[in-house]
Amino acid sequence: MSISVAAQTDKRRIDNFPMYGQPDIVRPEHLKILDEHFIATAVKTYGSRAKASQAWYEQGEEFLRQNNLDFAMRRYNQSWLLDPNNHQPYWGFGRVLLRRKECDSALQQFAKARELVNDKFQRVAVMSDSGVAYGFCATLIPHENPKERNKYFERANRQFAETTRLNPGYAVAWYRWAQVLLEQKQAKETWEKVRRAQSAGYTVPEDFLVRLRQLMPDPK
Repeated sequence: MSISVAAQTDKRRIDNFPMYGQPDIVRPEHLKILDEHFIATAVKTYGSRAKASQAWYEQGEEFLRQNNLDFAMRRYNQSWLLDPNNHQPYWGFGRVLLRRKECDSALQQFAKARELVNDKFQRVAVMSDSGVAYGFCATLIPHENPKERNKYFERANRQFAETTRLNPGYAVAWYRWAQVLLEQKQAKETWEKVRRAQSAGYTVPEDFLVRLRQLMPDPK
């Protein structure tokens, strides 16, 4: 089942697609020349392709915080162009696509980020965001298709389980897991994750706790 909602007649600029639409869209020669010029200038400024990729990724992060998805995607593309083996632009692609509700494509990008990430601290963040992605995509599947919804929820749960195994002190992952479990109406398990988040120092929003109490009183 495909849960992508991107239109077939998408008129967005090519730099608003991950990797400029490659390999499905062939990069024209004149743009390849401009790409090489961009890379040379960036390397001269930052000293290496890896450092330049990091700098453009950080610019993408700032645009994402502003919810400027187009500009964020453009910076992630430039980060990718500078270093295709950097996990960060794929992580960025996934989060932009998720906000656009293009779930199939988003999950592919998160998978690529997980494959490439070799920093143990960023690995848990990437995996936690992957859990968020699977959980969010599950909510887009109609309730009339419980088997498909549950499949995505189960994948979300596995991502969070692995995340918290690798770093039990990563508080936000416990809370994100609680959010996904609440969507599954698993009240007892949600309370357990809330307690783990709080023990790790996370302040769980009161409105979330109100929703959870409506499903099940605090067992304490």
